[in-house]
Amino acid sequence: MSPTKATRRPKAEPAVGRRTSLKHIAALTGFSITTVSMVLNGRSEEFNISPETRDLILAAAKEHNYQPNLHARSLRNRTTNILGLVVPTLENRFFGEMAETFERLARRDQKIALITAHIYDRQEEQDIVNYFLSQNVECVFTANPAALDEVSALCSRAGARHILLDAQPSEKHTVATDNVDASAVLTRTLLGSLAAAGRKGRVYFLGGMADHAVSRLRLSGFKSALQERGLRFAEDQLVETVFDSDFAYRKVELLFRNRDDIGGVFVNSMPAWEGLVRYFGEAPETLRPVHYGVFDYHPMMNLLLDLHLAAIKQNPQQMMQKAYEIFAAPEAHRADRMQLVPYELILTPAMRRLFPEQRALRTPGRHGARG
Repeated sequence: MSPTKATRRPKAEPAVGRRTSLKHIAALTGFSITTVSMVLNGRSEEFNISPETRDLILAAAKEHNYQPNLHARSLRNRTTNILGLVVPTLENRFFGEMAETFERLARRDQKIALITAHIYDRQEEQDIVNYFLSQNVECVFTANPAALDEVSALCSRAGARHILLDAQPSEKHTVATDNVDASAVLTRTLLGSLAAAGRKGRVYFLGGMADHAVSRLRLSGFKSALQERGLRFAEDQLVETVFDSDFAYRKVELLFRNRDDIGGVFVNSMPAWEGLVRYFGEAPETLRPVHYGVFDYHPMMNLLLDLHLAAIKQNPQQMMQKAYEIFAAPEAHRADRMQLVPYELILTPAMRRLFPEQRALRTPGRHGARG
């Protein structure tokens, strides 16, 4: 296509109440609909359209608030331009940040983002994925899946791409924190703080269910760190809770009322932490001396200056970014089925005083699955 320089025609304003179309932009600028389409689809260099022409068309599109018709584009390209993300909940800051990143990336690429939460319900998750597939989504992203095998089978039968986040290793492309390693690091820190402070007692694992895959990975890291210290894990150290702060509150209340040997608590999830914080207000003198390791992070923890607390800060934005890169360039990531995103170990001031040489720990990202 040979670029032609043209001055703008007198403005042919779109009719009031009607959306600006390619035809309107062509009339405004004096270029053909084809030229306008190539520019607005980011293909000006490919078709040798001059920078002057490109800038003129883009300025007109911006001035008149041109928005592409994604449905029409889908029909032309025979793709839906729809992506689906399933998360357990949007109340958890971790999944909320992940969802916002997903929506931003999809919007950048002029795709429609469907985002739905299943509230840790296996059947609801499958129903959501079935709905996505009925809309012919280009790819299904599932975060912390409750029904991984069933959802993977649904996507495979439909011929849809499927990418996992915050999940256990599988044959699917997966982007996650190294849950085993991070849990072991957090537990070692918790045990070290108890030893440094001369505090006696056992460490309890609070939160998650025995049939929840990510919880099992974290429990594995917890147990391995205990074993390194020559400590035996007993089944009563596992305090299971569903991912609900009210349920966690009741479990925390029972734990502290019935146990007098609590040295520390490994808190597996923000809902469990929220339940513990709620009970803290009712029994501060009992809970304040305890040391805590929280597998997740919230900026409000920075206010807990005198509490012995360590937290694993994951990176949901980078997790989603990597997952989206796999979607956008599958050939470049074909060999990397498991991608591990860096995490940070955050210490409160009270905890740092016990480890003066350690401010924070940040792990490098790694590839490969942990068995």
